[in-house]
Amino acid sequence: MLNYSKFMGSKLPLVAAINLIVLPITSVYAVEVSSLNQNQSSVMDALNQCYDNHNSFLAIPSIESFDVEEIPSPTQTPSVCQDYRIGDLQSLTPDQVFSMGSMSTRINGGQNVVPYDHFGANSKRKVGGGSGDADFSALSFWGKVDSGFGSHGNTALNLAGFKFDNHNFMAGADYRISDRWVTGANFNYRRSNATFNAGRGETAGDSYTGGLYTSYFITDALHVDATATYGGMDYETSRNITFGSNSSVARAAPSADQYAFSWGGGYDFNFQALSVAPYVRGEYTGLNIDGYRETGSLAAVQFGKQNIESLISTVGVQTAYSFSFPWGVLIPQLRGEWHHQYLDGRRTVTGSFVADTSGSTFTLANDAPSRDYYTFGAEVSTVLPGGVSAFLAYETLQGYRYVDSNRLMLGGRLEF
Repeated sequence: MLNYSKFMGSKLPLVAAINLIVLPITSVYAVEVSSLNQNQSSVMDALNQCYDNHNSFLAIPSIESFDVEEIPSPTQTPSVCQDYRIGDLQSLTPDQVFSMGSMSTRINGGQNVVPYDHFGANSKRKVGGGSGDADFSALSFWGKVDSGFGSHGNTALNLAGFKFDNHNFMAGADYRISDRWVTGANFNYRRSNATFNAGRGETAGDSYTGGLYTSYFITDALHVDATATYGGMDYETSRNITFGSNSSVARAAPSADQYAFSWGGGYDFNFQALSVAPYVRGEYTGLNIDGYRETGSLAAVQFGKQNIESLISTVGVQTAYSFSFPWGVLIPQLRGEWHHQYLDGRRTVTGSFVADTSGSTFTLANDAPSRDYYTFGAEVSTVLPGGVSAFLAYETLQGYRYVDSNRLMLGGRLEF
């Protein structure tokens, strides 16, 4: 930093004054910055503006009337605005903010909120012969657990990559109003965690969601389905920050609410024990993340509210073959889906450093999503006497840029 006192009490020649004041500052920013990405450059601009705003002596309204005795004393400059180095900008740039939306609309986008074919899983039409071929009662209770894991790599904008794991518990009950119409309700709890590359921190979240669903068989083969869900999310974010000689952890606990609707239908082609079922589905998701402010660090930041929308179409086909045994029916299944994203796009969020009261802001942007991607899965289900059924499934997400995602699911149903 400059020593202002040595200027006081004397008048300097104009050229010498400008050299003494400007050159030490410009030399700091003459460092090569071509390796910075767009977001890091925006943060650097905000830090420089913060420094200038808190040191108003740099704004000389008239060079002709320049007089060092008229230089005002600088206001207290936040340390993050004056102590950072170019190499600190990756740590200072809070691009982890995008992970909350990415987990909801990209990594989990297009995945049905209940197991595929859940509504018809207990239908006599699909069971085939054998001891599992019993009449089914009107009321059923079911549950499933699943765990997803994978990674989101560094993107074209060099956004922070992360490894993630999701653990989900869902339970529900449905009632068969008639032989063709089933309706029900479910509750879902999800625990998610994203750990950022290079030790940059993590984002964890708990979500609680309630939903309604229905399925109607227009004919023995043609059916339509619909779901509606709403819930809340509580996040915990932590960012490991280093600038100058300062190391700290910035923490925040933002909340969000999410609502989603899905609708679709399918047709079942049955060839004795073999069935081939093409289907289509649409899914709309709205995610509203409250504004939040970090604490615990001199480089803490604050963001306003984020609103994210997603509209995904899914075209898929599932094949199943029923094997009958004295103890029940075993049904292996294969599934493939093509997803297309219509609404979610490249997003921007505006933030500022909490310590900077001068009004300087920065704008961060994420990469656009993949418009087309695919899901492939395999499942084994069984139908047992007494109205008991269970399934074990695996699925993988393919063709989504920077994302590697896999999921294991286990569930069961009990009828009364």
